[in-house]
Amino acid sequence: MKTAQMATTMLLAKEKETDTTDLILKLGGEGIRKCYQCGSCTAICPISEDYMTSFRRSIKYAQLGLDNKLASDLTPWLCYACGECSNSCPRDANPSEIMMSIRRYLTIKYDWTGISRALYLNSKILLSAILSLSILTGIIIYFLHGPVVMDKVALALFAPIEIVETGGRLIFASLAAILLVNIYRMYRMTTSLNIKLPLKTYVKEFLKTLTPNFLTQRLFGYCNDRKYWLIHLLIFYGYLASLILFEVLLTFTHTNDPFLFMSPLSFLGLFSVFAITYGGLEAIRGRVKKSKPIWKYSHPTDWMFIILLVLICITGIFTGIFRSVGWALPTYVIFSIHLSIVVPFLVLGVPFTKWSHIAYRPLALYFAKLNEIRRSKIEEVLRA
Repeated sequence: MKTAQMATTMLLAKEKETDTTDLILKLGGEGIRKCYQCGSCTAICPISEDYMTSFRRSIKYAQLGLDNKLASDLTPWLCYACGECSNSCPRDANPSEIMMSIRRYLTIKYDWTGISRALYLNSKILLSAILSLSILTGIIIYFLHGPVVMDKVALALFAPIEIVETGGRLIFASLAAILLVNIYRMYRMTTSLNIKLPLKTYVKEFLKTLTPNFLTQRLFGYCNDRKYWLIHLLIFYGYLASLILFEVLLTFTHTNDPFLFMSPLSFLGLFSVFAITYGGLEAIRGRVKKSKPIWKYSHPTDWMFIILLVLICITGIFTGIFRSVGWALPTYVIFSIHLSIVVPFLVLGVPFTKWSHIAYRPLALYFAKLNEIRRSKIEEVLRA
């Protein structure tokens, strides 16, 4: 009897494949064809009990192609792909990878430009976009660079601060605007009840729920192997440090003066380089060896994110070294290569692919908490 029910569930999932289901399959969610809704993924997950959530339900939405239900579901963002569910799945459906594919699907749904869809579904488009942005950046540097001073390093003359700063801020503002619209779309899709809350509630939960989860990524700490939480945090804080140094404090870091070990800010830069390089190389090593469920299944956008991030660090540290020892031409060349990697990383990663998950994960908890408060208000009214 149980075998018959399993076969029926799998057959229905196959027959009811829709555009939504097909998209998730293309994004790596092949396991939805194997899953027969036994619920072991939810039972084994260390997060599900504390947050009273069901990953089984999310997989069911994907199996049946329930687009609106899936788009409004915040559950997939709670998963950090520790792999406990995949290790215990009796059908080898790999629920961890299904959750990853659903997060890619949700990123596509939130993105109003359609760029995420193109990048996720076509690796040739992804590679072409990286190369095109890199070449375009190189062309801009070639035509807009300042004097090439050879008797000393004059980086701020070769790459004028007004051009670098203005260009960086324009890119940052444009990407932030796209991401903010995507976040608003996420909010609209996942707000289950049209009930207005007082402003102080939004602020309170922002400080209580969103901020701590953003700064600690603490749901990853639920996973049994905390090494991967540390790697994740290193990459996160390394990137945050580099953003502060070369966006907020660019006036102090982009100078003609030697930088490495010569400026107090260089130690923040060294931390950034160490954190991202170590974390990134560990992630690359894990993905190559495929020794853990968290590393077994990597989408091309995952590789793009981590490889470009490590290359940014390597070219950044060599820029600092050449600049500090006074090698003028190597400094200008490696800095140009550095910028040609930074631009595609930011443009493709921030609003459209992997980087955006850093924003969506804590926001999912925040929006879920607001929905919980709305439901409580309705219950209070009904009881009254």
